[in-house]
Amino acid sequence: MKRARACAMAGFLGLAASLAAGEEPVPLRVASMNLSADEILAEILPRERLVGVTRFADETGTSNIVGRIPPSVFRFQKADIERLVALAPDLVVVSEYTDADFLRLVERSGMRWHRMQGLSSIAGVRQAILDLGRAVGGEEAARGLAERYDATLDELSRRLHGAKRPRVLYWSGEMTAGADTAIGALIEAAGAVNVGREMGVRGITPPGAERAFVADPDVILVSSWPGTLEAVKAHPLLSQLHAVREGRVVVLPNERLIALSQYTADACWDLASRLHPGRVPRRKP
Repeated sequence: MKRARACAMAGFLGLAASLAAGEEPVPLRVASMNLSADEILAEILPRERLVGVTRFADETGTSNIVGRIPPSVFRFQKADIERLVALAPDLVVVSEYTDADFLRLVERSGMRWHRMQGLSSIAGVRQAILDLGRAVGGEEAARGLAERYDATLDELSRRLHGAKRPRVLYWSGEMTAGADTAIGALIEAAGAVNVGREMGVRGITPPGAERAFVADPDVILVSSWPGTLEAVKAHPLLSQLHAVREGRVVVLPNERLIALSQYTADACWDLASRLHPGRVPRRKP
């Protein structure tokens, strides 16, 4: 109770200071419409100011914050403008992947919104954390997250210095990750060469199993999503790759693989520990 009163008072003081300075007021009611924001806001925003998150925040295998958002916070099952308006948030957090039609409805409703951008790169995710912190009045907490993010990646870089970089191909349902993708950036930060980029692929796209076979990667990267590993092993062509036949298939927890938040740094560490076990321990020091 004392903490709630203190957070509320801090919010009102921030609101008063913002109005006095002629700035946008600090939002006291924030609604998140994407999982990246769910994960970041769970760390930097007092729970009483978080009025809505996506249903994905509760999904094991998808979310890195399962069990951390109180039941009192509304869960959006989909992009629902009527529910959003009923919640009356001071700020709606969307991302560059938010449906354009839904965003137009948010704009027409007159609600203030913040868009997370740059999520396809390691540096971009870091900047998105800081930008979101500023948008919700949580700059100090966001800087703390960014410092932890940097510390993980700096230590990883130190351990991987001079290491031979295996050629890694991400594969999921005939799709791979090429240049300008978060998964491609993850592979490279983990001390490997992204074979998708090597093949000239951009974005997440199907390159064709024949091209993947000819590329002959050292390692195949798949998610822990049920059936993904089995599909590669049963594939008539990919199953004949040296990497598959010799057991060089890395299964990364899905919630890490798709993380676009502070957990991106942990995903880099996790993948590096599987690709370079002699240099990177599974548990961070």
